[in-house]
Amino acid sequence: MNDKIRLLWACAAVVAWAWAGAAWAVDEKLPTTIIEVRIRGNDQVPAAAIRVHLHTRAGAEYDEATVRQDKHRLLKTRKFARILAIRTQTTKGVVVTFTVTERPMVSRITLVGNKALKEAELLKELAFPTGGPLNEVHVREGQEALVARYKTEGFPSVKVTAAIREREVVYQIVEGPRVIIRKIRYRGNKHFYTLGLRLKTETWGRLWPFVPGYLDREKINRDVITLRSLYVSEGFLDVEVAPLLEYSSDKTRVVLTFVIRQNVRYRVAKVIFEGNAVFSDTELQKDLRLRSGEYFTQDELNFDTRVLQEKYGKLGYINATMATDKRFKVKPGLVDLVYRIQEADQYRVGRITIRGNEVTQSRVIRRQLRVYPEQLFNTMAVGESRKRLMELGLFESIQITPVGKAPGVRDVLVEVKEGPTTEFLIGVGVSSNFGVLGNIAFRQRNFDITNWPASWKEFMTAQGWKGAGQRFSMVAEPGTELMRYQVEWFDPMLFDLPYSADVKAFAFQRDWGEYDEMRLGTVVSFGHRFKNRWYGETAVRAEGIRISGVDKDAAEEFKELNGSHLLLGIKGTLIRDRTDSRWLPSTGDRFRISAEPVTGDFNFTVLRSDYSHYRTVLVDALDRKHILATRVAMGYIAGDAPIFERFYGGGIGSIRGFEYRGVSPRSRSDDEEPVGGDFMIFAGCEYSVPLVGRHVRGVAFLDTGTVEDNFGVSSYRASVGVGVRWIVPLFGPVPISFDFAFPVAKDGNDDTQIFSFSLGWIF
Repeated sequence: MNDKIRLLWACAAVVAWAWAGAAWAVDEKLPTTIIEVRIRGNDQVPAAAIRVHLHTRAGAEYDEATVRQDKHRLLKTRKFARILAIRTQTTKGVVVTFTVTERPMVSRITLVGNKALKEAELLKELAFPTGGPLNEVHVREGQEALVARYKTEGFPSVKVTAAIREREVVYQIVEGPRVIIRKIRYRGNKHFYTLGLRLKTETWGRLWPFVPGYLDREKINRDVITLRSLYVSEGFLDVEVAPLLEYSSDKTRVVLTFVIRQNVRYRVAKVIFEGNAVFSDTELQKDLRLRSGEYFTQDELNFDTRVLQEKYGKLGYINATMATDKRFKVKPGLVDLVYRIQEADQYRVGRITIRGNEVTQSRVIRRQLRVYPEQLFNTMAVGESRKRLMELGLFESIQITPVGKAPGVRDVLVEVKEGPTTEFLIGVGVSSNFGVLGNIAFRQRNFDITNWPASWKEFMTAQGWKGAGQRFSMVAEPGTELMRYQVEWFDPMLFDLPYSADVKAFAFQRDWGEYDEMRLGTVVSFGHRFKNRWYGETAVRAEGIRISGVDKDAAEEFKELNGSHLLLGIKGTLIRDRTDSRWLPSTGDRFRISAEPVTGDFNFTVLRSDYSHYRTVLVDALDRKHILATRVAMGYIAGDAPIFERFYGGGIGSIRGFEYRGVSPRSRSDDEEPVGGDFMIFAGCEYSVPLVGRHVRGVAFLDTGTVEDNFGVSSYRASVGVGVRWIVPLFGPVPISFDFAFPVAKDGNDDTQIFSFSLGWIF
């Protein structure tokens, strides 16, 4: 009997196996194309809003991985607590059903007790809106966000509780008193001036209407860290900083005192090097600023670390690392500096690859590089190469990185991201020197005079004439007092050599009141850039000048010039520029000297020199610089120069506080009209500070100088003033300048002007 039962079970298993195999074969032949996607279980969220998140679509092949990803995407919306996806096979295809379990939605958000802050502003702090999914985590986060917002608005004792009533979220707010900082003091600061500390901290006392001065404990805590870091960076390694709050009787006013205990200032006992084999201790030490007996400062340590990094980087040790340690001595106030050096391997340059330049020719990039195949991989040269490329104004970003795994060799990958180089501007400018000026300008910073457009479309869309790194501009400036027109072509690297070429044609017309002046001319120049940051240039100008409309009552000097004149000049210029920025220098200096013999209807020689120096005085907590700029300029004309070629003083770029051309020798007649001089000298300084963000700066300045008939000083002018520089992003780095200057030394015939304004840097 048992054998019969076993036999029956075996037959049943065979039949079942055969039936399953047949069914599997049938299933394999059924279509797997999705014929329908169904949504079930949704009451609050429309089906269309759910389908937006699905990649499972009718007409596509069924894919289990895509369905899983769809479920994950729906859960990420936080609108659903659970998602179930079911596949139903039919003879026509696959039906996919997504069954959702919805979370409850927020029906309303209620704020109770807010009096000082508006409800609309507080609701912006919440991470969930009315109609969004109700999530307890979001409700708690909203509670914390409301507390944080109140504390930044000067409510340090604010209390916020949250409650969920069915689908309504209720925040109960107890604001407490708003606390205003009446005064900020610094106690115990002997090393730094109070002003220097105040500029480093975020917290400010009330200065209505500009600074509300609300008490913000988080900001105060950050200031404590900032002040301590400031002292530590100057060698006060054990400094203690603590805030002291002294409240008024009604708890609405407070005096904040930062109590500073400087303690001992540390000196360097010894400088120790570990891990160095390429350089000896003596070689590493000789260029460092921190030596035995010197006060420790973080700035000097950063400088020395950079010097060591550069020393190795120049010799191809591109992966060398410098870690520093401070080992405190038993005797207070002494610390050993330890440099732990990992020299790694030395590399030479392999192949140089350039990527990302779709328009700019590779040779334009290569000629700026200071790294070359088979030479040592010099990291200093890499930095110089990147700087030179950025100064071209053709690229938004530049990355120069070593790549490859070959022993002793690293290829150089130069990756550039090209920026827009074509500009077409139409605008209006105003200057106290030149009145109202219209501006119509076309500029191409990546011009190629040989790449002519292949079609009219390329010409109209400015797609031709691009790629060689040349500059081309056409500018028209019609104005009320002045009209200027100019066309210029400039090649900074003629034939890929360190020579430049510049060709310029211009027209100029100015109404001077006593007479009208019109100029037509051209200037052709050739320059050479030397390796030591000097630049030399020779320029030839041919210029025709027409003086007309001379007033009947004008001085004899003007009447004598009535008519047309020709000038031919050859100018030699030497420039050395060691500044860190073309537009807003903060360190370095710039020197320029030139001589121009002129012939034609007049024979004279113009000599000029100009020197500017820039220094960063301090850097505030937002990394904005306070800059002191000084400038000295001098000019002398030997020979008989006409009035329109002589020197004048006053106005923007000269002695502010005086009118443009308001400082000048006067005519021989009774009119005492300015006729210019043969000698000019200017000396001035300007202190620039950030005011608002990074786009508004304030300046205080002193301008002095004079213009004389001959070499010498018979009278001297001086003015002091303040101004604002507002950088409008639309205009790029060029600011709008407003200056108020007050003459403190002047001559009786000078024309003064307190207010001046312009578009552009002045100093």
